[in-house]
Amino acid sequence: MPDLTAALLIVELVLLLATLTLIILARKESSGRENLLQQMTHTARMVSRQEYFNSVHFVMQNAKNSIKGSITGSAPTTPEQNDQVQAIIDHIRTAKKRNVAIQYILPRTPDRVVVANRYREAGAEIRFHPGILVSDLRYTVIDNNYTVLGLPSSAGENQPTREGYVIPSEGLAQVFLRQFQSRWDEATAYDEYLKEVLSEIRNHNPTVSTELLSSQLQIQESEVKRILSLDKSQHPKNQDRET
Repeated sequence: MPDLTAALLIVELVLLLATLTLIILARKESSGRENLLQQMTHTARMVSRQEYFNSVHFVMQNAKNSIKGSITGSAPTTPEQNDQVQAIIDHIRTAKKRNVAIQYILPRTPDRVVVANRYREAGAEIRFHPGILVSDLRYTVIDNNYTVLGLPSSAGENQPTREGYVIPSEGLAQVFLRQFQSRWDEATAYDEYLKEVLSEIRNHNPTVSTELLSSQLQIQESEVKRILSLDKSQHPKNQDRET
């Protein structure tokens, strides 16, 4: 009987030690997960819509070399959206004074011309790419090491940005820059695309006035006249096709 009692005590001791070991390991694992989450939170912070645009404004204000973005370029439909577009225009103008190179790719569709025109007039270089039409992700890379990602509330390139991530990572920035450069090389330059849009409209209505074209595209009439007056020899891509 004493031997049985001793055996039971030994078993209980072993089980107790095993339980303590599991508790210690669980605490270490929990601590590890917490540290990992803290690091991820520090590296990629999810932000609300307003915080997203505040982050875009902040990084644009502090850009020293370059700003490259793949954006929706949707025309503003509310006072809030118009204020956001105007704020970005102001930052573009200020950044250009610091000799910052600014490039934006927009979806290749006529309804993006209005924002493209405003950004271009402020000093940004603009191109249009059809592939962005099927992409819900919009991003801006600043100085090759800082990325701001914007996410819509639901699928679709027309959906406004509702939240996003601010990521200070040179490695991730390089990933997006490679995609950006690939699409940039394939994209259509602003002047060339706008001329295509105007030509398409005039093909359907040869007598349409520059004033009406200006009203339809929501750009200045002087800009319409400038594009219509361009000679094909000013477009390297057209020269390549002809040769």
